[in-house]
Amino acid sequence: MKVITIANAAGSAGKTTTTVTLAALLAQRGVRVVVIDLDGQANSTRWLGIDPDAVDATSGAVMLRTATLADALVETNTPGVRLVPASESVYADGITLQQVTGREMRLASALRKLDNADVVLIDCPGTIGLMTVAALVASDEVLTVTQPTSKELEGIASLEATIAEVVEDFDKDLELAAIVPCIVPPATSGALYVEAVEQLREAYGDLVTPSVRRSVKAAGSYSHREPLPTFAPREGVTLDYTAVLEHLIARGVLA
Repeated sequence: MKVITIANAAGSAGKTTTTVTLAALLAQRGVRVVVIDLDGQANSTRWLGIDPDAVDATSGAVMLRTATLADALVETNTPGVRLVPASESVYADGITLQQVTGREMRLASALRKLDNADVVLIDCPGTIGLMTVAALVASDEVLTVTQPTSKELEGIASLEATIAEVVEDFDKDLELAAIVPCIVPPATSGALYVEAVEQLREAYGDLVTPSVRRSVKAAGSYSHREPLPTFAPREGVTLDYTAVLEHLIARGVLA
């Protein structure tokens, strides 16, 4: 089983879209996937067809040990993908966890009891805090997403610094495995975006995956509570994510 965290330090850059879409694409290939939603916004939870207000146990409850991982796991709208959901209660759980011994290790400990899974994808909050650190401690690989803007690109360095701290403090063999440029406008939108992507590739080389275009289909997919590979399988944005997956497989990030 491989555990992969999808995190960033600069807000909404396509993190949840990347998590849900990669999960669905992997499932289509017969890979058994578990998505863990650590974000109180619960966007992955909703996108995978689960009402956050109706769940019995959340990722926060698992980390507080008021529920087991088995209690929290639910089937989703996507065959082959199971979910540990989130709800708004995860925000409060994160505050409570600050007072808990071994808080950064709680997710890693819970995942040791997970079976019947090949890949775990962890969707983190849009800022770096305890939940993201716990995800990194539990992970084998780290992906980040970025829009082609200066603000978003600056967030990569912040995430790398956090990864370095986790490596030092928890004796982890962990590094940034891939950067996914998301919500990328067409070249006709201006040289600024083109240059930003070029700078990203110059700085990080093969860590940078193929770009994922900006598309209204992503918003439509979320509104219909259906992942892109089933909602719009032939659309360009879905094909972009297929190229991202192939890149990750070629680099050994995903099997």
